[in-house]
Amino acid sequence: MASQAPNNGGRHYDTIVIGAGMSGLACASRLLQHASHQKPNSLLVLEARDRIGGRIDAVHVNGCRLDTGANWIHGTGTKEMPNPLVEILPHKRMRPLDGAVAFKAPRSDGDVRESHEREDGWVEIDGAAKPQSMQPSEDESGSGESRAIPAASTSVLMGSVWGMLGSLHDEAAASTEHEAKRTTVLNAVKRNEVFNSAFAELPPELHPSLSGLPQFIENMEAAPLAAQSAEHDRGRAGVSLAEYAIDDFDGDQVFLQDGYQSLIEEVAKVLREQDLVKTGAEVKRIRWDRAPVVVETGETTFTADRVVCSMPLGVLQHHTNRYREANSLPLFEPLLPQGKQNALDSLGYGTLDKIFLVYDHAWWSEEPYLSRYQNGVVKRSTGEHQNKDARPDSFMGFTSELPGISIHPENDASPGPRLLSCLNLEALTDFPVLSTFVSCSNATHIESLSDQDAGAVVHRALTSWLGLEPPPPAAVHVTRWASDPFSRGSYSHMITGLSDHEHREEFQRPVRGSHGGELRFAGEHTSRNHFATVHGALLSGWREADGILAELENGAGST
Repeated sequence: MASQAPNNGGRHYDTIVIGAGMSGLACASRLLQHASHQKPNSLLVLEARDRIGGRIDAVHVNGCRLDTGANWIHGTGTKEMPNPLVEILPHKRMRPLDGAVAFKAPRSDGDVRESHEREDGWVEIDGAAKPQSMQPSEDESGSGESRAIPAASTSVLMGSVWGMLGSLHDEAAASTEHEAKRTTVLNAVKRNEVFNSAFAELPPELHPSLSGLPQFIENMEAAPLAAQSAEHDRGRAGVSLAEYAIDDFDGDQVFLQDGYQSLIEEVAKVLREQDLVKTGAEVKRIRWDRAPVVVETGETTFTADRVVCSMPLGVLQHHTNRYREANSLPLFEPLLPQGKQNALDSLGYGTLDKIFLVYDHAWWSEEPYLSRYQNGVVKRSTGEHQNKDARPDSFMGFTSELPGISIHPENDASPGPRLLSCLNLEALTDFPVLSTFVSCSNATHIESLSDQDAGAVVHRALTSWLGLEPPPPAAVHVTRWASDPFSRGSYSHMITGLSDHEHREEFQRPVRGSHGGELRFAGEHTSRNHFATVHGALLSGWREADGILAELENGAGST
């Protein structure tokens, strides 16, 4: 096991890596493969938590493994350019989601309120951040009728979602960097031909459901579509089209059925065997302007020729804001150069949480519940109706208890019910669990509730979808990434009118003090093409390790 930070007297190291998440561990493990970092006191990893893994974690509840953090490989790659995670994990179970069921959105009795795009790239929607209601509407009351959408219509809905996402990538690729930066994803969706053409293929009663489906993007990107659905303390514009102006790996988006924990253990194995990871060591100060660089924790001071900081973007932003607003001591002394400060101020960082409902058995695979949705199950891969024995991987429906956005064929948008996506973990991991995603301001709201109250929101939604109340969960577990002081959220995104890819590339340039200190950065937020992914974090750690080794080989770095 990783040991606790020593209570007395730090030591000098060639390289200190701050953070034992994927990027920090990837950096340290790659350095350890080189002779320059195999001698005593050449390498140390400092981790604030009492565990390793960062935003990769799992808990066990009632015998069920719940992967609370990362769970996906976003693009398996091709034979010519494979995703490194697939090469590292060839023996692990992974597959795309397939069977899906969709449930009709409740009727909206409110007036449709138009969205307004300001010159600075913001999109405003009146009331979009205000809950529609904290109780289910009459249309959602679970009065005995299932709200499952027939398979043929669900195929149209799913086709519009995946087609729309593909065309957003195409539009971003065809746009200049300036155009992509100034274009909100919301406005790109509003004029999207794939999305708009689906209205003509569906009966009017399903138009509210189609109007709410683009909210799916908020869960994927942990980023708001419009300004008013952003985290309230940030108050920033929605996600921009630059989010998709990237050259990421091709291939399927796959769910890692056995979780990422074993990968973390594998990457960290040799580091831990050599006692090179110190947990419970929260870094309070980094004095980087001279050699050696000084790293202060609450109990110990360490020194190093160079430091690699892999703290999450949200943590770096928190320290920056606290210094400015509360006049507290800065994390970095001296302050980072202006380019780094601009990058910290300009990139978005959002939250994606999960509400796990843990059951004694998978009641949704049994009667009387199965027949309530079975005719609506479609294969996401082909759009065809699944056979009657197939188990859906996901359920999608709506709740009026959380605020959402509806996008209409008249090219406007209004407040609407919130789209909820529930993964059937019984089909994916063999555990009788439903996992529901919430993002952005809805995530921070859910974090303010007790686990039981958060679970009740999902339970009432399931009741309204099926028209029949399901058994209560045996346990509920809610992730709270925004409240976690060592993550402050989930992952980064591009803010309309503010974020440039140059801001990510800025973190790839080492900071060198006038007297020999060296400070580097790793993490998903530092990746130009792979941000917000585990493989982006992995590659960023390798990038910094390779940079250090190249310096040493060329005689430019300290030894």
